[in-house]
Amino acid sequence: MCGHVEIGEQKDIKVIKRDGASYTPKSNGAGNPGSMLPVVTDAIPDKVQQFRWGLLNADDDRIHSKNKHARIESLFVVPMWKDIAGKRHCVIRIQAFFEYNREQQRKYRIERADGKPFYIAGLWDIWFDIKTGILLPTFAMITMQPNSAMAEIHDRMPAILERGDIKTWINGNYTAEQRVDFLRKHPCPSDHLRITVEKEHRDE
Repeated sequence: MCGHVEIGEQKDIKVIKRDGASYTPKSNGAGNPGSMLPVVTDAIPDKVQQFRWGLLNADDDRIHSKNKHARIESLFVVPMWKDIAGKRHCVIRIQAFFEYNREQQRKYRIERADGKPFYIAGLWDIWFDIKTGILLPTFAMITMQPNSAMAEIHDRMPAILERGDIKTWINGNYTAEQRVDFLRKHPCPSDHLRITVEKEHRDE
């Protein structure tokens, strides 16, 4: 699920080019697994950074985009998530996300009803590429059971935070269990979402 997002405004992100100059990213950009998206981490909570979508860890010997989602039910079961839950939490900011319903053969656009950005709970890590010496910051979005609106088009949804709850998710004084419990007890209400048909899907 959620394999394609719309990034939206990134005015507070400073991107440095190879020649040292800076530029402002275009708004309403598209993001797929492997893309760099704006995140805030518990390590540097007062700064918006760009991390790569698709978490990599020390056991990975190449760059891939397989670990783009972490199921909330598996955070304390799957070794990859268990090792970083409670240690490396982040929040990903996007403007909208898209879901494809195979039965209906339709692609849906999901955004907030008030037009504001989404804030998605996630986990992050820093991957070291021993071949190039590059440190690559990566993340995975957490997913959970859908609310009633999302259940009509998909069986999962991102773990959506309200802006005022961001500090709870990245607060290092809370345990992983406390933070996950917070997500479970504060699901995104259905009336906070606007779901529209993006386009009809036709097989070639």
